[in-house]
Amino acid sequence: MTSEPNSLSPLFALSDYEQVVDRLIFDVLVGLDANGKLVPRLAQAVPSLANGGISKDGRTITYHLRRNVRWHDGAPFTSRDVAFSFAAIMNPGNNVANRHGYDQIAKVETPGPYTVVVRLKRPYAPALTTLFSDGAPNPILPEHLLGRAANLNRSPFNDAPVGTGPYKFLRWDHGASIELIANDDYYLGKPKLARLSVRIVPDETTLTNQLRTHELDMYVLASVNAYGQLRSLPSVRVHLVATHAAANVLINTTRPDLQDVRLRHGIAAAIDKRAIVRKLAFGAGTVASEDLPSFMWAYDARVRAESYDPVRARALLAAAGWRPGADGIAYKNGRRLGLVFAYALNNETARLIVLQIQSYLRAVGIDVQLKGYNSALMFAPYAAGGIYQRGNFDLAWYTMTLGVDPDASGRFTSGAVPPHGQNYSRYRNAEMDAAQAAGLTSFDRAARKRAYARSQELLARDVPVVFVFWPKNIDASDARLHGFAPNPVTPAWNAQDWSF
Repeated sequence: MTSEPNSLSPLFALSDYEQVVDRLIFDVLVGLDANGKLVPRLAQAVPSLANGGISKDGRTITYHLRRNVRWHDGAPFTSRDVAFSFAAIMNPGNNVANRHGYDQIAKVETPGPYTVVVRLKRPYAPALTTLFSDGAPNPILPEHLLGRAANLNRSPFNDAPVGTGPYKFLRWDHGASIELIANDDYYLGKPKLARLSVRIVPDETTLTNQLRTHELDMYVLASVNAYGQLRSLPSVRVHLVATHAAANVLINTTRPDLQDVRLRHGIAAAIDKRAIVRKLAFGAGTVASEDLPSFMWAYDARVRAESYDPVRARALLAAAGWRPGADGIAYKNGRRLGLVFAYALNNETARLIVLQIQSYLRAVGIDVQLKGYNSALMFAPYAAGGIYQRGNFDLAWYTMTLGVDPDASGRFTSGAVPPHGQNYSRYRNAEMDAAQAAGLTSFDRAARKRAYARSQELLARDVPVVFVFWPKNIDASDARLHGFAPNPVTPAWNAQDWSF
């Protein structure tokens, strides 16, 4: 993959790259199969109303754990580990960037070594797909190794983890690779591949060539730019998976100029989304309206985002007091309209798209300075100066990936502004908070659909983010590799089944 994790502990996972490695080493209570269906993992069964795992009032979830699971060091996995993991993620001393969903838990009880009872503060509709599941964060950590630490921010565990997953950590050669060996005692059966080497190859062209020459067997989390090359390789299978994701321009709404919604609308109207998808997405993306892709049940086709209209964009800038100067750039009270646009250097698609957007914004009078950072810094935690987390940008290119539920409260609500979540636009709006809350506290799909229709309407009205396209997850594998079947969240969910 093109980016190296900052940490190998799922407690601190922020990026999809970290999620891939975490799911090779660690497991979850309930996961998703290749079709997006919930399947039991460390839990014996998926809790439901029918089997008594979910209470009638929706506020209690009971997980019965498998009894044949051991940590990689041989210690038994029990309910104490789940309770400790919840305590770790809620521990204010841990620099956890995202506690989304876990903040809905009142307490975790352990009436027996193989029973976990989760008491919720209120009904929480996406509980099964969010808590200790395939989405991030999904920490299930070994209490016997970590339970005595005041915090885990600098724990050696973060660089040399011990999990319950199909592969054991062997070695991390920083900047080069993460080496793993099969967990022969894995509870779902001994993995079919004896070793996995996760190579860090920042350059997409190099990575694609290595896949062509069989130096690599798999390329995960490929960009749409790489897809243009991958689909032409005869010995490679390319997997396109529909997912809840959006490639977008984040707008830092705390910047004084960008607090004016007219300027934000002007930015949106200046961007030709269709041209970007046609020229740069190679068929692996669809023009976006707001955050929810059109295949999802909560998508609302009635919502109308700004369409490409440079004339309207200039008029919106003028209405906000920005008038064109002799150099073509807009000025206000003698001050030039300039914005800094951050992006990840190792993502070739991001580089090409921000260059294109720079030209679109320049054409309507906005001078954009591009600022590239390595992915590790872009996705770094708040305490480590992460660009997204700290808001060190006016605009930023970001691909938002979520789970199979339409819930996006961890991205757009006031309580999710960093360091408390991933609301990177710093968008605060009581109406949005209410809409997202309504979508979470009802199990009635019609009521939830109304709540998310309102959320999409507010995003279109307030433009804290310009949603450019809905990408598909792109993973490529050598045609000789069997069993590789990415689910809508991660390609690593069934690594024990991969074989040649």
